[in-house]
Amino acid sequence: MDRNSLVFRLLATVLGLLYTAFFVTGYDPIVDTDKGKVRGLRISANNKRINVFYGIPYAKAPLGEYRFRHPQPNDPWEGVYNATKRPYSCVQGLDGVFPNFTGAQVWNPNTKRDEDCLYLNVWVPQENYPITNKAVMIWIFGGGFYSGTSTLDIYDAKYLAAENDVIVVSMQYRVGALGYLALFHRDAPGNAGMFDQVMALDWVQSNIHYFGGNPHNVTLFGESAGAVSVGMHLLSPKSRSKFNRAILQSGAPHAAWAVIPEKEAKRRARALARELKCDFPSTEEVIACLREVPADNFYDYEYNDNVIEYGVVRFPFVPVVDGSFLIESPEKSLNSGNFKKCPILLGNNVNEASFWLVYFNKNLFRYNAETLISRHQFEVLMDTLFDYHPYYPKRLNSFGIEAIKFQYTYWQDPYNQEMNRYNIDMAVGDFHFICPTVDFALHYASNGSPVYYYVFDHRSSVHLWHEWMGVLHADEINFIFGEPLNKSFDYNHHEKKLSHKMMKYWSNFAKTGDPNRGPGEFSVNEWPLYSNSSRRYLRLNDQHLRRGDKTVDTGVGPRIQECAFWKHYLPDLVVKTADMSEMEREWKVQFHEWSTKYIVEWRSQFEHFIRNQEKRQTCGGGP
Repeated sequence: MDRNSLVFRLLATVLGLLYTAFFVTGYDPIVDTDKGKVRGLRISANNKRINVFYGIPYAKAPLGEYRFRHPQPNDPWEGVYNATKRPYSCVQGLDGVFPNFTGAQVWNPNTKRDEDCLYLNVWVPQENYPITNKAVMIWIFGGGFYSGTSTLDIYDAKYLAAENDVIVVSMQYRVGALGYLALFHRDAPGNAGMFDQVMALDWVQSNIHYFGGNPHNVTLFGESAGAVSVGMHLLSPKSRSKFNRAILQSGAPHAAWAVIPEKEAKRRARALARELKCDFPSTEEVIACLREVPADNFYDYEYNDNVIEYGVVRFPFVPVVDGSFLIESPEKSLNSGNFKKCPILLGNNVNEASFWLVYFNKNLFRYNAETLISRHQFEVLMDTLFDYHPYYPKRLNSFGIEAIKFQYTYWQDPYNQEMNRYNIDMAVGDFHFICPTVDFALHYASNGSPVYYYVFDHRSSVHLWHEWMGVLHADEINFIFGEPLNKSFDYNHHEKKLSHKMMKYWSNFAKTGDPNRGPGEFSVNEWPLYSNSSRRYLRLNDQHLRRGDKTVDTGVGPRIQECAFWKHYLPDLVVKTADMSEMEREWKVQFHEWSTKYIVEWRSQFEHFIRNQEKRQTCGGGP
């Protein structure tokens, strides 16, 4: 047999194997999986062919005795499973704070809410050959662990997959009490939602090769609670081996809102049980009762004051340190270097807190009108927003509160209402999102892992929220998933280019671990490595596109001074003032108020007097 004939036969054999694994009947692609065949849809994105599979089951429905438990493997099925409709969303409440505002309503589930929700979606590009061994990106949605669904239009991965030749997978996972209620009992161990994610990662490892994906080239990416989830998978021994790289958008696993200890988790679970008339002496009785409660009843009570005290960026049921998924606190794992060593890409948006502030106090922070904050309102808000600091076992003392006010006062003009609003936005955003993300990056850089940091500072031309809110939490998602390429929206030409560029960065990183280059390409070194010494990050905006040059914008930081305050100064201050007598503490706070607040008022009055004197002299007046 000559060489050409041998090559031809080998090629025919390979194509035959591919055909049996992934073939088309009419216009419907059908793929083998380890549980049975699935039928998807053939669609196009920007005139590029793509196969999409909606709602492939990856675990048993968590109903009846499986409620609160970790997920169980799915049973095989006969025939061909119809994966052509978006799956159910997991049970959750709806956002009714701004019922007629599209900017808020786009985050509500767009499919039926049901406990039977453990499904995933797969987008497979069909334009480029080979159709095997493609890089895989797994999206984990956000929503504070109390809401969210992979089916949102904003998470439609067809453009990301088609334009960048990557396979994208997204999964549903349980949220709220049904996903995170923890009684540390075999029937309600906690972290069910995290184990849902782990089982979805297992599914990818076992099945993605049937779709042409490479199980050894998998990147997790997520935003907010999704970024926290990605970070926890980097820490967890249960999931470290199931992926290769990670992208964290506006979130880190040791953020104050992201995880709670066992004692607090049990308290919240018992408090919710009392609200639902399931207050029994034994844990077994409580769980048995809660299993009988209609699923929709849970979210009606999750935010009751007895369950969780009202505050900004506080969520009632979140991951816990359970000794299994999380063997220790994320902070401890990071400090000891107990995490997966791999390349990471991460960052934040400029105004991370403005979205949360309009929900915290919609009468003061208005989503559709200018918002100005007086000095008095600034002080009251700071007392309210930071009266509780989850890093410490008890509330911040008065020194801590005053220190935060001092750090975030615009001392050039403390009565500037616009700056007061801006600095409240910055304080909340720094504490809950930006500084934990920066700290996570520094831990990784210290351990020698390649780190790429970004700050997204582009305000969309089609933005629906008021201009004062700036570049909001989650604003980058539209560009990562290619929404500007959708002709239904009126994004401008530069924004379409920005979206292309961001998708390219993300997919390059998924393929090679370097956002600057794809496979076989030379690195253009646009995006610098982030290190403890340089702190250089990439600014993601359309300014260089408007200039028409290839010089991207970079920065140093971000928020170096502010993050040092939260990580070092404030904790030290609280510890060193903890043993003061109440009388001494009160005297020192009063002195501090005199040296700041009243001196500021005196200065303001003096400057007002000087301005009046100048006006009188200009007009020829005088004593």
